[in-house]
Amino acid sequence: MTVELLKVSSLEDWDAYHRIRRTVLFEARGRFGIYDADHPDDRAAANHPLLLIEEERPRGTTRLDLLGERRAAIRLVAVEPFFQRRGWGRRRMVLAAQYAAILGVTLLQVNSAADALEVYRRLGWTLTDRARENPLLELRL
Repeated sequence: MTVELLKVSSLEDWDAYHRIRRTVLFEARGRFGIYDADHPDDRAAANHPLLLIEEERPRGTTRLDLLGERRAAIRLVAVEPFFQRRGWGRRRMVLAAQYAAILGVTLLQVNSAADALEVYRRLGWTLTDRARENPLLELRL
């Protein structure tokens, strides 16, 4: 089984990217009608919208935002509902760290949902700010 993390490029990629994020991060949380598929952050030069692909089928999304000083943030992490809690999120985070390292990133940051903290810890992330609504974790590459 081939699993890879690819930068969004085609119209088909963009459609899958937005569909997954909209359904998982917004609609599944009761937030209807507010998702913005044209948000400028998705196309900013320093940001990398990424799709987790298995055998040419989109399974998840993330966006890697380069922050400068060899730092980057992982944003808008989503996995198709059928594939949640089956290791796809872990695969995506490992691949995102590899992708970031290729770009010269040495410190990754992510704001995590409280129920995902343990997954990040098992992957080597360190909790650095628990006081936020979505706690901040960091990973040195």
